[in-house]
Amino acid sequence: MIHPRSLKRLTLIAIALLLSSGSSWASDAGLAKDREYQIHIHADFRHVAENEGHAACTPVTVEVKQNRRLLRELRWRAPKSYQGFEAESGLSHNNDEWVWHIERSEGTLRYCVQLNHKRGTRYDALITPDWATFRADDLFPATASVALKGSYSETTLRFTLPEGWSSITQYPETAEHMYTITNPARRFDRPTGWVQLGKLGVRRDKIANTRIAVSAPIGQELARLELITFLTFTLPTVRDWFPAFPDRLLIVSAEDPLWRGALSGPRSLFLHAERPLVSENGTSTVLHELVHVAMQRQATNDADWIDEGLAEYLSLVLLHRAGGITDQRLAKALSQQHEWGKQAESLAKQSSQAEATARAVTVFAALHEEMGDSSFRQLVRQLAEPGPAVSAAALRRYADAAHGKPVRSLPN
Repeated sequence: MIHPRSLKRLTLIAIALLLSSGSSWASDAGLAKDREYQIHIHADFRHVAENEGHAACTPVTVEVKQNRRLLRELRWRAPKSYQGFEAESGLSHNNDEWVWHIERSEGTLRYCVQLNHKRGTRYDALITPDWATFRADDLFPATASVALKGSYSETTLRFTLPEGWSSITQYPETAEHMYTITNPARRFDRPTGWVQLGKLGVRRDKIANTRIAVSAPIGQELARLELITFLTFTLPTVRDWFPAFPDRLLIVSAEDPLWRGALSGPRSLFLHAERPLVSENGTSTVLHELVHVAMQRQATNDADWIDEGLAEYLSLVLLHRAGGITDQRLAKALSQQHEWGKQAESLAKQSSQAEATARAVTVFAALHEEMGDSSFRQLVRQLAEPGPAVSAAALRRYADAAHGKPVRSLPN
């Protein structure tokens, strides 16, 4: 039995330890807060409800708040779609480069951005009186930052919308039309990925540990449930090949006049409402773009065939492994790609056109057969890891290492 005096002494020691622990936790939290600066990006879309206001540029405000001068400078080159940069102080412009010296604990930058963007005769970003589809990347230009070592940003993205509109992004919504942007690899958390605003119809599900959202303007002919059903039997195979596949995926869609294809972004992709899930040649635009979503680095400018050829080849392989096409259909599809690829003069181009992509499919099919399934999948996973852009020479080095000896299937 513990003596009452000893019990009292033990109680006092326990209280002291708790207070000491709490003080340490509070101190750590205080230090963490002391290294944090806040960036609030606000995009105002109320202008789309005003006559032809949807054709005008979108006002954007960027506010910086910090307890002390952690973030010292932002520097960027802005394309012509950005207009009217202004700040209370510290903003300069020289040789197409903008520099914002943040001289105080708070600062506000304002500008206007034209989000409508044509891809040929159609649009890959468009603001209409009823909806908007664009990349969050375009709300703020790519920026270099100068900040105190060890500091980091907490960034929020907020939309002000016409009455009756909703919003969806790749990020979780923390308040109405407000999203917290998290990118541990960067000091400045710039928003990325596809965004859709307006009168939207959204289907949600969780498949293979990935939260799925499929969005399109109300009244447009997107088979949302059909797309989710397709993902139900294909996404587990995608995740088997790419274990680091994102835990969230947003698919946005719309009809004409948007581009009649698909485009990937971080944890998101755009898919035209009339694009088939599986094409007549056996390839799948959806799976092609999911491979791009999974790949965390790109090819060098002269090796786009690596990105496009691998995505197209894996769209066939993944569909086959998921049970979507038979052995015979896969063989026929690869044969068609081989014949089509004969029309390509070269693989080494900045943008891989259809014939060059088909030729690259044949290259990856031969490489897969030469290396065997295990080694080829090891190569694919290595290419999907974060890292520098992949050149043709780097691809050969990675393939040789995964195969354990020099490969013969890659072009010289």
